[in-house]
Amino acid sequence: MQLGDRNMMGHSASLLLSLATMATNGVTEVNSLAHSRLAVGQAFEIQTADCAYRGHLVDRSTGECQLASSEDGQHFAAPRTVYLLGATAGRQAGQLFVLMHEVKVGMRMELGLGGLDQKNREVTSEVKAIRVGSKD
Repeated sequence: MQLGDRNMMGHSASLLLSLATMATNGVTEVNSLAHSRLAVGQAFEIQTADCAYRGHLVDRSTGECQLASSEDGQHFAAPRTVYLLGATAGRQAGQLFVLMHEVKVGMRMELGLGGLDQKNREVTSEVKAIRVGSKD
């Protein structure tokens, strides 16, 4: 087993433990969110440095969600179709570091606003917290 394999298994085990904990208290905080490992309808909240997002998963394979955003954490815009594309730490040593299909605390989120075309992509500020819970 290579180091990368152990790291991926650690992330998977962490997510499974978090989901098991969620079953007992409804909502749990996690360090990463991989849409391929969530159930359709799964609710989540993502807090970045300057915005709060609430949504639920529509399609596991594409990362399609219905997502509402709020700059103040209190008043949310109407939900819209958004694709969770991945996470980025930006350029490091001249290379762009990207995690595909996963959002992670400490990294910025890459979103597809309404579609998957490059013109629809937006990168958020740094993710500060991710909470996963059951759909309301």
